[in-house]
Amino acid sequence: MIVAIQPDTLGSADDRDNSARRWAALLADAGHEVRHVDVFQPDIMEQLRGCHGFMWRHAHVSHDRLVAKRLLPVIEHDLGLCVYPDQKTCWHYDDKVAQWYLLQAHDIPIPQTWVFWDEKDAMAFLKDAQYPLVMKLAGGAGSQNVRKIDTAAQAHHWLKKLFSAGVFALGAFGKTRRETIDQKLRSSVKKLLGRETEYWYELHKNYVILQEFLPGNDFDTRVTVIGSRAFGFRRFNRPSDFRASGSGRIDWDPQAVDEHTVRLAFSAARKLQTQSIAIDGMRRGDERVVGEVSYTYTSWAVAECPGHWLLQGNPETGKLAWREGHMWPEEAQIQDFLARLKSRA
Repeated sequence: MIVAIQPDTLGSADDRDNSARRWAALLADAGHEVRHVDVFQPDIMEQLRGCHGFMWRHAHVSHDRLVAKRLLPVIEHDLGLCVYPDQKTCWHYDDKVAQWYLLQAHDIPIPQTWVFWDEKDAMAFLKDAQYPLVMKLAGGAGSQNVRKIDTAAQAHHWLKKLFSAGVFALGAFGKTRRETIDQKLRSSVKKLLGRETEYWYELHKNYVILQEFLPGNDFDTRVTVIGSRAFGFRRFNRPSDFRASGSGRIDWDPQAVDEHTVRLAFSAARKLQTQSIAIDGMRRGDERVVGEVSYTYTSWAVAECPGHWLLQGNPETGKLAWREGHMWPEEAQIQDFLARLKSRA
C-alpha cells in the first residue's frame, strides 16, 4: 500500500509529539510505502495520485484549519482514499459551537450551554442568569478563550465587544492599559521570533457561548478512545483557577480514573463513529458530562499511561479489560488504519 503523510504542524519540533514521523516509521516497518506530501502546494492532487491512504494530524492554527476543512472532505469522499482523520472524526475540531450542536444531537451529556446569535436575545438571558457563568469562544486549546464570568457587568463587557468589533481572544476582564500594551508587545515579539502561540488569527463576533459553571471540579478526566482502547488520566486545575486543560498537572494513576467517565468516552466515540476522540470529563453533581471533545491530543501524555482499557461489548455494560503497558497513540492509530486499508483492498 502507498500511504501519503503530511508532516505535523503540532509537535513538529518535538519527537515526543510528532505523529507524522511515528506513523511513517510504523508503516515502513509494516512493509508499506510512505509518500510525504505538501498539502499547501497547488499540485496536491497530483501528489496523491496512486495513493491508497492519506494521514494528516492537522492543528488548530488557522494555516492548517483553512486547508483541512476544504481538502480533507475531497480526499475522503471524492478521491475515495482511506483517510485519517476522517470527517466524522474531525469536522467539529476546535469548534465549540459545532460540538454543542453535535453532542446534543447524539444525547451525549454536556454542561448546560446557551449559544446566542443575537445580542438582544443574549442580553435578555443575562437579566435572569445565575452567576458565575463560563464564557467561551468557539476556538481555543489549552483553556485559551475560556473565562469565568462572575457578574453581569463582566458579561455585558464581553457582549458589547462580541456584537460590535469582535474579539481575537478572551483576555482578563478589567485589564489595565499597561497590561494590554504589554500583552500586545509580547505577542508581536513572538510573531517576529516565529513562536506565535496566541489566537490572534481569527476574529470572533456576532455570537456568544455561555455555559453553566460546575463547582467542585478540581480536575477533569481526560479519556482518549482509539478504536476499542481507552487511555485515561486526571488533569488538575491550575492554582486558584477552575481550568484544567493545559495545566500540565497530570496524574496517570489508573486506579484514580473514574470508570463511568471511561464508559462515557466509549459511548461518545461509538455514537459519533470516530476513529479517535479525547473527551474532557467533568461532574455535574452525580452526573458525568463532556466539556469538550478533540480528535487529537498530546501524544506523549497518552503514551505515559501505564496501560489502557479494552472494551468488550457495549459501552454501558461491557467488560473493561485492563491491558498493562505503555503504548503510543500512533501505534493504535496505525493498527486501525491498516485494518481499514486491508478491508478495502
